[in-house]
This record gives sequence, C-alpha cells and structure tokens, in this order.
Amino acid sequence: MACPLPLERGVPTQSITTREAMKKNTRKTLLALLMILGGVGFLIIKGISDTGVYYRTVAEVLAEPKLPQQRGVRVSGNVLPGSIDYDQQNLLLSFRVRDMEQEDKTMQVRYQGVRPDAFKEEAEVILEGRFDRTGQTFVAQTLLAKCPSKYESEVQQQ
Repeated sequence: MACPLPLERGVPTQSITTREAMKKNTRKTLLALLMILGGVGFLIIKGISDTGVYYRTVAEVLAEPKLPQQRGVRVSGNVLPGSIDYDQQNLLLSFRVRDMEQEDKTMQVRYQGVRPDAFKEEAEVILEGRFDRTGQTFVAQTLLAKCPSKYESEVQQQ
C-alpha cells in the first residue's frame, strides 16, 4: 500500500504548528479580554461602593449612632430655628437639624466651610459626614441647602 503523501516532502509540520500557534494566540487573547473585563467590573463595583453613601433621616441616624461612625452617611433634615451659630472668621458653622417627620428628633451638627447662600432657619439641608468620637455631634464634610422652588409659592397661594 502506497503512502498518500510523498515521503520526500515529509509530514506537513508547518500547518500543524501554525494551527497550534493560532490556538495559543486565541487563548491568550480570550484570557486578556477576560482579565480586562474583570478589571473593569472590579473598578465599577469598587467605585460604586466607595461613593455609595447611605441616605438616612435624622431619626434613623439617632436610632443607630454607630453606623455613621463606621462609615459616612448622608442625612436629610430641617435646620432648627434659633440654633445657627456661624463663626465667619474661622468658617465654623454649628447648628441643630431635626427630622422632617419626627420633629422631636434633633442632632447637633458642625460644619467647617463657607456657609451656603440658601442656608437659613427651617431650610432643608442634606449633610454628608459622620459622628465625632463622642457620638454627640455630627461632623459634616458636605452641606447642601435646598433652594425653595419658585413654583412652591405659586402652589401655596392657590
């Protein structure tokens, strides 16, 4: 029985090695893509968890004071009338904020920075920060005062 391939030409080793090389390149490419996608996924999850701050009411924060000591928390409430003390020279703002629904729930807040223009008594504020070591004063790194909408007065007049 005669060999279908001529013996002088030998075994076609080049095409086998080319196929193996292509398989290796494909595997390397797929592995690199998986690593890139995994890295991007990790960065997205890490970014969300680092910037994701819990949003709580004053009553919720007061009920669980250890949570804001461990991790930053975002709190919403209204500025208690007569509680604002602002040292303009040192840019130190101290005030009390109360829960919007449970008005008997209040907490002391300290903020170092420029006083927002819309900040006043009864203003709705959003604070981001954590309690100090004593657990008595909420130290805000961010203070946002919500501006009353021009449409609110129109609705109240009707």
